[in-house]
Amino acid sequence: MDEEYDVIVLGTGLKECILSGLLSVDGLKVLNMDRNDYYGGESTSLNLIQLWKRFKGNDKASRTSGLDQGVQCRYGP
Repeated sequence: MDEEYDVIVLGTGLKECILSGLLSVDGLKVLNMDRNDYYGGESTSLNLIQLWKRFKGNDKASRTSGLDQGVQCRYGP
């Protein structure tokens, strides 16, 4: 990643996304990063595979678990 940014925002929760949006509207070049493999922090929507990984880690799901059905789950505090 050889690009330069005016601002780097860590996290993709609601506050971080609003901050990133406001800064970019002001003309700044913003990089938004998150340690998770999904956006949204505590207010995210996860598909079943992401939800499984979040709570079961590396445990293998059974073939009949339905993880590949494209269902989204709302995850929030």
